[in-house]
Amino acid sequence: MPDNIASLGSASTARIYDAAQGGKQNFSADREALEAAERLSADAATALVAHHQHVCRVVRHLAGLGVDQFVLYGTGLPSTGPAHETIHEVFPLARVVYAEQDPYMVAHAMAVTGKGSDRVRIVACDLADPAELLDEPMVRTFVDWAEPVAVGVLSVHEIPAWNVSWTARLRAALAPGSHLWLTALSMDAYDDGMRAAVEEANRHLGLSVHFRSREEVMALFDGLELLDPGLVWVPQWRPDGSEVDMAPELTAWLGGVARLGPSRYGWEGESAWR
Repeated sequence: MPDNIASLGSASTARIYDAAQGGKQNFSADREALEAAERLSADAATALVAHHQHVCRVVRHLAGLGVDQFVLYGTGLPSTGPAHETIHEVFPLARVVYAEQDPYMVAHAMAVTGKGSDRVRIVACDLADPAELLDEPMVRTFVDWAEPVAVGVLSVHEIPAWNVSWTARLRAALAPGSHLWLTALSMDAYDDGMRAAVEEANRHLGLSVHFRSREEVMALFDGLELLDPGLVWVPQWRPDGSEVDMAPELTAWLGGVARLGPSRYGWEGESAWR
């Protein structure tokens, strides 16, 4: 395991995500951070579950369309129900790349998932600069960028809201028929008092979390065609009846999937979820 493995005394957003799913790849600091979040909002852990359910619904839908390449930034690599398992249930030959920042999660995933399938790769990536992954030699050879790829940046909260330059490079690398999928934390449904309390809690925990308004998230999709139902709170994206029981806007997660140019798959299945 690398010498720079995350300190047991420091919380990590990836490991907090795992703790909310009831996983085992987290430490006491992560569980304490989750408990602190729940003291601010009783729905904090449920919101992370809602995000994970969204991840599973999106990858299932895209794999069902025939998408056979996925690059997923900041999924947290939870120890329960990781995205590649859902993808391979639908499309066993699909290739999946996980890009993660937390060194503990990267090391664990390489030891467990990375060696267990020749269809999955794990890479370390600075989530504040997703486009740097395009220079990773393994990614350049494992992913055929001349063919459609589904790129999911599920860690937009790691990137300051003023920084939108990374989207241009990612989009330039994607072939027609590719999909760009984003999830972003938004406090639009909360008052200023709650927003201030959450930001103070994150500072206390040493977490870098950037919230965006709906307009700021939409700007990241500028010029792209969003799949139905557009940019919505994550429980509202093609619900299948298994969603958590909470008001969608209280999850504080917005999610949307856009298509770049015409799809090679033809049918987009728009009526299947209604």
